[in-house]
Amino acid sequence: MTNKRQRAILLASVATIIAGLLAANAAQNNGDLSQAPLAPAVKVDPDATVHWGPRTIPFGRYISRESRDAYMALIDSALNTGQPSDPKEFAQWSAKRIQALFAREKATALKLYPVKEEDREVGGVPAAIYTPDGVPEKNRNKIMMEFEVDSSAVAVANLAKIKVIALHYGLNPSTESHRELVAAYTELLKTNKPKDIGMFGISGGCSLLQTTMLWLPEQKLPFPGAVGLLSCAGPGDAGDTWVLDDGVDPIQSTYLFPARPPRRPVDLSLPRKPGDPPRTPLDGEIPKGYPPTYLLAGTRDMSLSETVLLHRKLRNAGVEADLNVFEGMWHGFDDDTEAPESREALTDLARFLSGHLGK
Repeated sequence: MTNKRQRAILLASVATIIAGLLAANAAQNNGDLSQAPLAPAVKVDPDATVHWGPRTIPFGRYISRESRDAYMALIDSALNTGQPSDPKEFAQWSAKRIQALFAREKATALKLYPVKEEDREVGGVPAAIYTPDGVPEKNRNKIMMEFEVDSSAVAVANLAKIKVIALHYGLNPSTESHRELVAAYTELLKTNKPKDIGMFGISGGCSLLQTTMLWLPEQKLPFPGAVGLLSCAGPGDAGDTWVLDDGVDPIQSTYLFPARPPRRPVDLSLPRKPGDPPRTPLDGEIPKGYPPTYLLAGTRDMSLSETVLLHRKLRNAGVEADLNVFEGMWHGFDDDTEAPESREALTDLARFLSGHLGK
């Protein structure tokens, strides 16, 4: 055998081996990718620069210092407050953390937006009622209901000069919260005209409000005069931002809560039980007569896509719908009333709702 032929056979063998290794590696990589997490490894610098896999995402230069500080405080409260590693302990830890967060935000709001506070039941449901000083005559018969976060209720009451009821509904079973909202609304209808009642909700409160709104016709109840849908958090697969913002949203991102059970998409193929409300804000048709709606989200909000889809659904149904998206803001950013972006958003919301009530 000549040296030239031996060399050719050797090269052919090496090529075959390399091709096999490449094919095996490709198969392995494909397998790895199919099992990859939705978000790669994340690290956040003290200046709020996010290192997200191979990408570096600085905090926006046009965003306020107050919002940057609030952003970092949220990340710190998730990662550095004794988060459990056992998924069985996560729910209790999370509930205490959220309760403490909401309490701090409410205390801040009361300092910035002075109102009178009264705790009592409305329709048998615990509630906090916030009444601003100097309610003008034109607003005496108007009232609003808020769901999920008291700090926003405080701010809107002050800014709109309208009494706001923050309803402290339960969460389990899930359909009970809808019935509590309906019970409180029914109580208000005894003394207020529907057109004089506004409603707004944030995150889970937004989802509760929207699904209850779709349910009101079945309950033979009229629509309120206007609603605010702020960062609705419905199905865990509602559009691009549920994946694309999983790394920069300091409230919902996967990496922040490794022990949290995965949020599973709602199986809409299963029929809804007769008499139950819709399961997600995007479930079902928009009823005729749906009132004017203010929608809010941020570009770092994993629920932004859901808000955009809901806006188009309302618009396509002929509803007056005002979509507001804030650059660099995250899920429920308006809860922190110290930030200029929050004040701007809540001022817009107060103006929109108060401007549509009574008409």
